[in-house]
Amino acid sequence: MRIGYVVDHPKRDLPGGVMVAHALAMRGVESVLIPLYEQAIDIPLLALDGLVVNFARPANLELVRAYTAMGVPVWVLDTEGGVLADDGANTPDRLAAYVRDSGFAGVLAGYFFWGSTLHDAFAESSGMPKDRLHLTGCPRFDYAAPRWRPLLDYHRDGYVLVNANFPLVNPLFAKSPEAEVASLVAAGWDKTYVEKLLGESRQILRKYLDAVLRLALRFPRTPFLVRPHPFENDALYRREFAVAPNVVVDGQGSVLNVIHHASCVVHLNCGTAIESLLLDKLPLSMDFLNTEFMSRHSSLPSRVSQSVVSEPELERVLGDLPAATGSFDFEGRHRALVRPWFHANDGAAADRIAEVLVAALVSRKGRLPSGAVLRSLASSRTRSRPAQRFQALAANVAGSRWTASLRDRLQPKRRAKRLELDLVRQLLGAICRHQRMDCWSVRHAGHPITHLPLASIHIGPHRPARGNPPHTGTGDRDTDGPPSSLRPL
Repeated sequence: MRIGYVVDHPKRDLPGGVMVAHALAMRGVESVLIPLYEQAIDIPLLALDGLVVNFARPANLELVRAYTAMGVPVWVLDTEGGVLADDGANTPDRLAAYVRDSGFAGVLAGYFFWGSTLHDAFAESSGMPKDRLHLTGCPRFDYAAPRWRPLLDYHRDGYVLVNANFPLVNPLFAKSPEAEVASLVAAGWDKTYVEKLLGESRQILRKYLDAVLRLALRFPRTPFLVRPHPFENDALYRREFAVAPNVVVDGQGSVLNVIHHASCVVHLNCGTAIESLLLDKLPLSMDFLNTEFMSRHSSLPSRVSQSVVSEPELERVLGDLPAATGSFDFEGRHRALVRPWFHANDGAAADRIAEVLVAALVSRKGRLPSGAVLRSLASSRTRSRPAQRFQALAANVAGSRWTASLRDRLQPKRRAKRLELDLVRQLLGAICRHQRMDCWSVRHAGHPITHLPLASIHIGPHRPARGNPPHTGTGDRDTDGPPSSLRPL
């Protein structure tokens, strides 16, 4: 049995994807981590029994329909399913209605939910059968549970973490803020609403930068780490904070690792306030910079945080962080505000997802869909553009790993969404060492005809040849079967 898992943004989503791959391997199931940009080429070639995609939006509706037409059942594990808006297209009710009205409800095999709030909205309004709606939690937050926190290594410690959240006005992947607005409108947002969101975000960003700089200069002996949103261009922050020697701008790695080693988290309207709460780090919301519209747009980050209503108050809190942290009700806020959106902080979301997938697919056997290469050459679309057909042809001739690398060189901003084999091995190896067991096989998947490497990464248990000892390295076997080695190291 083999299950695919589309990875949207590796910095944010890869650790959770690896956690799911590990949970599947523990159950004798192979998995393939699939880069977002290569999915349409790779998926027809991977002989998948099931597929988990990163969202259900207009941008991937055609692809999901194509995958199901190939005979591959598709589940959704939304990469942005927790901190949702209070108004606009990204509210629980509107998301459920979109899945119903768009046709997604009729093609999806199931939907995994971060928390009960969105699950209940889908049960009420999505049109999907309730037995296809699964309350699991999100696997990237498994690392915040006490059982997995030892995996959260980082090379710094004891800093004030400033998490930025301005991808709309400072985009990394879109050509301009206006292009970002257009993509949101295409996804179902009201244009007037998005333009107001853009205008007020611009207004806040300038004040935010100035306030953080004053704060850093006020505490010259305190290290500050400014972390841009994964979809932001960090050049703005490097330029603005170059005059403050105690400020480091660094967006690398998983935000959970960075939060775990911080003394507190300063933010405004940023969903990482949730991770801060999960990791027992004091979240401080700079509400003195907020507007009524932005606060209403997404109120949860502010509500779970300690509200700071002035710059002098923020300085006082930072002046005695142990006292402020000790008086903050982490457990109460999690129970009342976080659990409905993020479920239990028990480190078992990946296991719950794996159980659902295995139960649903136990009777299937991995096989290539009919006309797999032809579907790949068409980029899994009925009417692919000439550029898509050219890229697909090159990927089938030379392997999508090579074409993805070439595209990264031509479009450097897209490198952030590339899957790195060494990083996958590092993440998976840490999980296996933590559980005192041998690591699973990790390698690039291969083209079914040329055997050239694909951009997607295969993870799974090994089946040794008859009479040979169990194989537990990272070789190129590609077989179904139960784990060959779970013995302690």
